[in-house]
Amino acid sequence: MKVLLQYTFRNLKNNKKTTFASMAAVLIASTLLFSLCSIFYNNIAWQADIERYESGGWHAEVGGQLTKEGLEIIENNLQIDKIMIKGPFMSVQLPEESRLPYLLLRDADENYWSLMGEKNAITEGRAPEKPGEIVVSKSFFDNNPGFRLGDSFTLTAGHRMAGGELWDAGARMEGEQFLPEEKVTLTVVGKLDMTTPTTTPGYYAMGFLEHEALNDTDELVVYVTMKNIRDTYKVMPPLMEQLGFEKNEYGNYENHFRYHSRLLALGGVFPPMENFSPGYLSNYANLFFYATLVLLAAAAFVLIIHSAFAMSARSRIRQLGMFRSVGATPGQIRASVLLEGIGVSLLPIAAGIGLGQLFTALMVRIYTGILGDLIYFPFTLRFSWGIALTAAFVSFLTVLVSASLPAKKMAELSPVDAIRMQEDAAGGKKCWLKRRKSRARLGLFGVEGVMAQASRKANRRSFRAGLAALTMCFVLVSGFFCLLTLNNLVTERNAAARHYNILMRWQMASEPEPEMLQEIFSLPGLEEGTWFYRTRVSYWAEPSMETEEFAANGGFADVDPDHYSVLERDGRYRIRADILGLEASFFDDYCRALGSDPEAYNNTEVPRAILVGNVSRYPGIANNSEKEQEEYRMLSLEAGDVLTLEEKLRDSDETDYSFRVEIGDRADKRPVLDEYNSDYSIQLYVPIETYREIVAGFRPETAESYYQICGVGLTSVEKDIAVTEKIREISSRYLAEEDFTIRSREEERQENEVSGRAMEAVVNLTGVLLSLIGIFNALSAASVSLQQRRREFAVLRSAGMDEAQLRKMLLLEGLRTAAAPVLTGLPVLLVIIIYLLGVTDLSWKSCLPVLPYGKILLNAGLVMASVGAAYLLAFLGMRKETIADAVRDETV
Repeated sequence: MKVLLQYTFRNLKNNKKTTFASMAAVLIASTLLFSLCSIFYNNIAWQADIERYESGGWHAEVGGQLTKEGLEIIENNLQIDKIMIKGPFMSVQLPEESRLPYLLLRDADENYWSLMGEKNAITEGRAPEKPGEIVVSKSFFDNNPGFRLGDSFTLTAGHRMAGGELWDAGARMEGEQFLPEEKVTLTVVGKLDMTTPTTTPGYYAMGFLEHEALNDTDELVVYVTMKNIRDTYKVMPPLMEQLGFEKNEYGNYENHFRYHSRLLALGGVFPPMENFSPGYLSNYANLFFYATLVLLAAAAFVLIIHSAFAMSARSRIRQLGMFRSVGATPGQIRASVLLEGIGVSLLPIAAGIGLGQLFTALMVRIYTGILGDLIYFPFTLRFSWGIALTAAFVSFLTVLVSASLPAKKMAELSPVDAIRMQEDAAGGKKCWLKRRKSRARLGLFGVEGVMAQASRKANRRSFRAGLAALTMCFVLVSGFFCLLTLNNLVTERNAAARHYNILMRWQMASEPEPEMLQEIFSLPGLEEGTWFYRTRVSYWAEPSMETEEFAANGGFADVDPDHYSVLERDGRYRIRADILGLEASFFDDYCRALGSDPEAYNNTEVPRAILVGNVSRYPGIANNSEKEQEEYRMLSLEAGDVLTLEEKLRDSDETDYSFRVEIGDRADKRPVLDEYNSDYSIQLYVPIETYREIVAGFRPETAESYYQICGVGLTSVEKDIAVTEKIREISSRYLAEEDFTIRSREEERQENEVSGRAMEAVVNLTGVLLSLIGIFNALSAASVSLQQRRREFAVLRSAGMDEAQLRKMLLLEGLRTAAAPVLTGLPVLLVIIIYLLGVTDLSWKSCLPVLPYGKILLNAGLVMASVGAAYLLAFLGMRKETIADAVRDETV
C-alpha cells in the first residue's frame, strides 16, 4: 500500500496537466458553492438587521391588561432571557399656543432603549437615561419653534378621559376631558423621527422608566427575548395561559399578544405546523429556493469533477492494472483514486472560500451600486465561519462522491483488462471499428461522417459526465434568465390589472375639507378619478342563503376559519361585509350602468345599497390573474331583501350597534375602484350621504377607520409623475405629511426597473461563473479524451486518412458533441418554463414574445463554442505529432 501511495503522489506531481484540470474544476466548483451559501446568509442577515433596527430584537410581545403581578411571572420564567418594558400612556398638557394640546408620553426601561428600534429613530440628541428626560417626535419642534433640544419645562400631567374611560392614546373625540394629576419637570434630550396623525391631538414622546416607579395597577407592554430563539413558539402559549389571557373566537390573543414573526422567520423559526397547508410552506420559500440552487450546483459539480477525475484515472489505467497484477487489492486501487481526489481538492476548496467571498463582494457591490438610493439601509458584507465550513463540507463531499465513481470502476477492472487499456472489456464490448466494419454506410457526409458517428458513440462515455455538466449549466443559466423575465411579466400584469395609475389615502377623523378634494380631482392631466369611504362590519348568514353552486362546493362549512374570517355559531356564519360610500357622481354612473335609478337610493327610510355577494372560484389567489377574476354567486340575496348588520367585528368589541340595509339591486360586477376584496365577504355600495348616516351611529373611537378616504386617479403615462407630485403638494397644504399616502404606477415602474437591472446583473455574474465552469469542463474533457485517442487517430492516419479527412471527421464529431448539451437542455428548459407558467398563471401568448431568446442563444453558443474549441486544440496538437510518437505514447 505504501508503494501505491507513493505512486499516487508522484503521479500527481508528474502529470501536471490532469492534476491542474482536476484542481481547477474543484476550485471553480467550491467558489460558486460558497458564493451561493454566502449570498443566502448575507441576504438573510441583512433583512434581520433591518428588522432589528426598525422594530427591535424582541421575539414576542405581551400587552393589554398586563400589570406588575404578571410582569413578575414573566421575569421568573427560566426560558426567557431579557424583557423590555413600556409603561402606561400619560398626557402632558402643553401651553395654549401649541398647535396640538398634549404630549402623549410613555416611559420605557433601560433594556427597551438598548434593544428596541426607537433609539435608531432619534435623529438629534440621545436616548433618555434617567427619569424626567424625554425624546419628542419631530413634528413637535416643527410646530413649536420656541422649544429646543436641552430645554427643561414644568407642565401638568394627567389623563384624557372620554366616555368615562382613559383615552390618552386615542383619536380626538368630542366632549373629551383632561384630568390633571401632577406637575412634572421634563427635559428634551432627543428628537424622534416619528409622527402621529393629526387625528390624534398630541405629539408622541418617550421617557425613561424605573421598575421601582411602577404601580400595581399600571398596564404594561412587555417584549421578551428567549434564551433559545427556537423555543419561542413553545414557551409563549403556556405563559399566556399562566398570565390568564384567553384566545378570542378566531383563536387569537388580539392586542394582548403577538410574535415578532418576521424576525423569527429570518432566524429559521416558524410557527408549529398544526394544520398542514400550502400557506405554511410559503414560510420556507426562500430556504427551499436557495437549497434547490445549492443542490443543483452540487449535482452539476459532481458531474464536472467526476469528469476530471475519470479522465485522470483513465490516463493511468495501465499502471493501476500492473499494481493489480502484483497483488494490489481492489480496495487499495479504490483508495489510490480517492486519495488522488482528496489530494487535489484540499487546496482548491480552501482557495475557493476566499475567491467565493470576493465574488460575493463583487455581486453585492454591483447590486447595491445599481439600486443606489433605493437601498435605505446599508448592506454589510459578512463572513461566517459556519457558512464557510458548510460550503467546504459540501464541496469536499462533492469531491468524494465524484472521485468514488471512477474509483469503484477502476477497482472492478481485472488486471488483464486494465493493462490492455480496455476499460469496458468486462462488458464484452468490441472495438468500434470492428462493430461498424461490416455495416458502414457512406451517407450524406461520406466515410468521414460514418466514422465520426461511430467514434462519437464508441467514446460517448468519455464525454458523458462533461456533457451532462454542460447541459445542467446551460439549463441553470437559461432558467435564471427565464425566471427573471417571467417575474417582470407578472409585475407588469399586476400593474396593468389596475385601471387607475394613482392611488391615494388620506387619514381623517372627520369630514375632509371639500376644497382639497375639489382641487385634486380637477387637476389638469387627471383624466379620470374619484374618491370613496370604506368600512367593515359583520353579517350573520344562514346556511339557507347559500346558492346551490356555493353549497355544492362545500359552502361556509368547508371554509378554513384559520385563513378566512368566517365564524360558525349556533348554525349561522359571521362573515365580513364591506360598506363603500361612493362619491355622488360616481355612484350615479354605477347605478345607470346597472340599469338602476340613482334617485331610488336617496332619502330612504332604510338605507339602500347595491349588493355584490360573489366568491372566487379559486380562493386565496391574489395575483391579478384570470383565475382571480372568475367568480360566482355566494348568497341567494335579491333586491328588496333587508340585511341586519353589526358594527361588532369581534366578540371583544365593546359595541352592540346594529342597523339595517335594504338591497336596492344585486350586481355581479363591482365598480372599478382597484380595491382588494377578501374572499367570502360581501360588498354594499351606497351614496356618500347614506354612508355618513350609517357610520353616525358607530363608536366615536373608531372614526379613524371609517373616515379614511381612498382616492384613485387616471392619467397618461407622460403626466403620471407630474400629477402625482401636484397631488402631494395639494394634500400637504391641508394635512400633515403623515396623514396621507400617494402612490404612482410610473414611480413604481421606475423603481422596479432599477431593481430588475440590479437582479439581472447578479444573475449575469452567476451565469458567467456557471458558464466558465461548463466551458472549462468541456475543454478539459474533450482535450484529455482526444489526447487519449491519439493512437486511434494515428492508426487512421497510417491507414491513409489525410489531414483534410481527419479534420472533417473531427468537425462532424465535434458538431454532434457540441450540440448534445443544447439539444438535451432545451426540453428540460421547456419543462421549467411550463412549470413557471403554471405557478404564475401566465399564458403562452403573453410569454412567448418576451422570453430571453438572445441570452438563451448566447448561452447555447458559448456551450457549443467550448466543445468546438477543445476539438480544435486537439486537432492542432495532432497535426504537429508524428504517427510513431503517437503510437508509442505512454503516460507516466
